[in-house]
Amino acid sequence: MSARRNLPLLIGALWVAEVTGSFETAMILAALKRLIQDFGDPALVGWLITGYLIVGAAIAAIVGRLGDLFGRRQTLIAVLAIGAAGSLASALSGNFAVLLAGRLMQGVTGAILPLCIGLVHENMGKERAPMGIGLMISGASIGTAAGLVVGGMIVDSFSWHGIFVASAGLCLTAAFATRAFVPASPRRAGGAPIDWLSGLAFAPGVALVLVYFSMGKGWGWANPWALGALASGLLLVGWWWRASLTSPNPLIAVRSFSDRTIAVGCAVTALVSMGTLQITVFFSLLMQAPVWTAAGLGFSATLAGVAKLPSNLSSTFAGPLGGWLAGRGGGRFALVVGGLVTTAGWLLWFLVDVNSFPLIVVQLILISFGATMLFSVAPTIIAQVSPPERISEISGMLTVIRQLFLGIGAQMVTTLLAVDVVSRGGESYPSPFAYDLAVIAIVALCVGAILVSFLLPRNIEPDMP
Repeated sequence: MSARRNLPLLIGALWVAEVTGSFETAMILAALKRLIQDFGDPALVGWLITGYLIVGAAIAAIVGRLGDLFGRRQTLIAVLAIGAAGSLASALSGNFAVLLAGRLMQGVTGAILPLCIGLVHENMGKERAPMGIGLMISGASIGTAAGLVVGGMIVDSFSWHGIFVASAGLCLTAAFATRAFVPASPRRAGGAPIDWLSGLAFAPGVALVLVYFSMGKGWGWANPWALGALASGLLLVGWWWRASLTSPNPLIAVRSFSDRTIAVGCAVTALVSMGTLQITVFFSLLMQAPVWTAAGLGFSATLAGVAKLPSNLSSTFAGPLGGWLAGRGGGRFALVVGGLVTTAGWLLWFLVDVNSFPLIVVQLILISFGATMLFSVAPTIIAQVSPPERISEISGMLTVIRQLFLGIGAQMVTTLLAVDVVSRGGESYPSPFAYDLAVIAIVALCVGAILVSFLLPRNIEPDMP
């Protein structure tokens, strides 16, 4: 077949890979209750979420760079194979140590997205890549919904071991599809020796910073161990940054981020991650808080999941739309549209009475739709201006930024929700005023993302046929 005739199969294979990554992120949430019952320690079980996210964020840029150097398809297959091995280890585990080790191995799937973005550009070219990236990223919404819904069904029908078996099956399916339908990638290794030492220091540095923001609340922000992790991480990242700037051939080239388009894309990603991507933190608490709080909706956990499902499904169209707008109207236009849609969703909080199931569903759809557009456009515009030999590396850095600011934003939102509480029978929940404060902060960050988008240069959009 010609490359053009193979494109639907290529995008389909990468779509399955992206579904796999999102499924692995969300599936653990469906099993939390059973895991806590089995292991008896919520903080311990929480490491299955925290450790997975830290590993994914810390290595995304490095694995992306390895894909740029040694072939993105080959690296993606290796990542999926490691994810499958980790899933099987967790599925067969008889103690928490093995379960956590397998889950940490699954964390490498955090590098799936940057590798897929590189493969889209590698096989579709700059002109058709925006739509391809949008179609592929739509798999993230499906994977998240499947992780929550299908994962819940598996846990209810079998046990938490079953979700890891399903995850292993998805990893292997994606690996075989990638092997069958994605052309082999060129190897670009060679030339000047790569500065591996300083480049690899980036991963533990980022991991230690993320440990602080992920665990600081439980440990205490001023706890010596927490502060030691933060200080060590910042020192490693600072040393890596300096070494990368002075190295003739760094593993990760921070000089790339002096490009205005890349810098703006990263800034928008940071603001969106701190703000509108806190949708799960905000609405999970809101929907399940008791009605007597005058803000909570009193939904069961099941009904809260059902309320979120339409937004996951509708967001599958937001990725392709974001890519199409980026291709036709330019990255700036697409980012502004996505920002306006998600901001409108949050502003519904003040404009209508959202204390009803249908209106909550509408609000979630608007917020998620706009957020998914932003999620697809930022890597699209960054990939357009990135050197072809570093697309996956720079896209991987975007993943690092997103995870870091997701953690910072989660602490911001939970802190604002704790500013004013109402109590009854020994239980305390955020008051309506606290929710108002959180929404104001999120809207301010959304507006900031829109304003930053106007800093994009006008000449990055490709000429579409």
